[in-house]
Amino acid sequence: MSFQSFKFAVFLAAAVGGFYAVPKKGRLAVLLIFNILFFEWADSFAGIWLLSSVCLTWGCALLVEKGADRTKRRLLIGACLSFQLILLAVFKYLPVWNEIINKTYGRGLQIVHLDVAAKFGLVAPIGISFYTLEAIGYLIDVSRGKYPAEKSFWRFAAFLSFFPNIMSGPIERGDHFLGQLREITEKKRRELLNYDRVMQGLIAMLLGYGMKLIVAQRAEILVNQVYSMYQDANSFTMLMAAFFYAVQIYCDFASYSMIAVGVGRLFGFELVQNFKQPYFAKNLTDFWRRWHISLSSWLRDYIYIPLGGGRKGLAVRQRNILLVFLISGLWHGGAPQFLAWGLLHGAGQVVQDFYKKAKQAVFGEAKIGLEKLRHMLSVLLTFFTVMCFWIFFRSESVSMAVICLKNMFTRWNGFLYWRQFLFTMGLEKTQFFIAVAGIAVLFGIDLISEKKKQEPAVWIYRMPLPVRWAICLFLIGAVFVVGQYGKGFDPSGFIYVEF
Repeated sequence: MSFQSFKFAVFLAAAVGGFYAVPKKGRLAVLLIFNILFFEWADSFAGIWLLSSVCLTWGCALLVEKGADRTKRRLLIGACLSFQLILLAVFKYLPVWNEIINKTYGRGLQIVHLDVAAKFGLVAPIGISFYTLEAIGYLIDVSRGKYPAEKSFWRFAAFLSFFPNIMSGPIERGDHFLGQLREITEKKRRELLNYDRVMQGLIAMLLGYGMKLIVAQRAEILVNQVYSMYQDANSFTMLMAAFFYAVQIYCDFASYSMIAVGVGRLFGFELVQNFKQPYFAKNLTDFWRRWHISLSSWLRDYIYIPLGGGRKGLAVRQRNILLVFLISGLWHGGAPQFLAWGLLHGAGQVVQDFYKKAKQAVFGEAKIGLEKLRHMLSVLLTFFTVMCFWIFFRSESVSMAVICLKNMFTRWNGFLYWRQFLFTMGLEKTQFFIAVAGIAVLFGIDLISEKKKQEPAVWIYRMPLPVRWAICLFLIGAVFVVGQYGKGFDPSGFIYVEF
């Protein structure tokens, strides 16, 4: 069920209405029912696999907490984690290996035919990449004694199945979300249905829909057109496609997270923030503190730090960075281009480490000067680097990505064909300028958020009442007037739902 569908609007209205209509002790049951309905409408098999993860993780955590024998606890944790990871690997990589075997040996040879896989629910169910990480993080936290295991099966089930963030995050932690689930059965209606929280939630949703329907949808049309003819693309065309894909994936993914955060607030929940103006990052490390924050922090806490982090010297730190980003690429998919994308980000941070060491050796702690100019150039260089790396993420193979990069750097003919590019890449003139205007507005919003150190929904809500409503009415008008949706238009799904 897509967030931009009318069906979801009806579903959300019914869920919120039912949630607040029942006595506070019944809210958890209502929420769980709507979580299940959301899954069943999306994928009939999805609920089965989710239930297996809920039962296994919940039961294992209780046994681990009660177990006194350290060896048995480790074996139990290892078995549970192995099951979760094997299940995730089968779902995510079966189509990839089918394709590799088919290309290598031909004759339609596959491990499991995809029609058979779909019949038995062996095609990746929605949300498995996200709730598996939540389950693993929860089990590890309990085993470390960070917080006690959740005694209520129903509360834990609501945690793993919470429908706003199940398909594309943010990835929640047990200590952050389970406590909020306890509060919904204790707080009065007016405490949860708080005006400030609800308004900030609605503004977040409005911003999310604007990013998706006004900018991401249009950028996708242009990007798809260029990538369909990538072998013939010149440098300017490929550069524009790379830029618009960087815009598309940001607007697409961040919009889902914004809508999820906004929906959560309607129920009285505060989900973690997943983005903090990532394209204002001054280096790759800073980028990953701002992009998909819930995933990068998960990788840091459960993989990078346990491996030793940066405590065991530069060589070990660099090895750990490469390993973490290799895993990040694998999490997105088993295809070689995702592994290349992850390794490029890891290698970029290794190079960044060497540069920092060399800079300190030459200049020490001395100020070089021109700080503002250097900061601006660092931001531009980081954006360009990330934009080039996104080419691997968007391409269907590593060889395709290499050709795209080669064309971007070696087929330069100035701006000779810029007019033909702008208006022959699938977007009409008006649609192109709407996309550009949307990007400009988004840049302004992110710039203000960067300066205020607040998420957009918060600082917009805190504006004087006339200004706040002027902004909201402008956004509502923009979404309804120039947003791409409705009859005759097939909106694309969110990119990260595929992962």
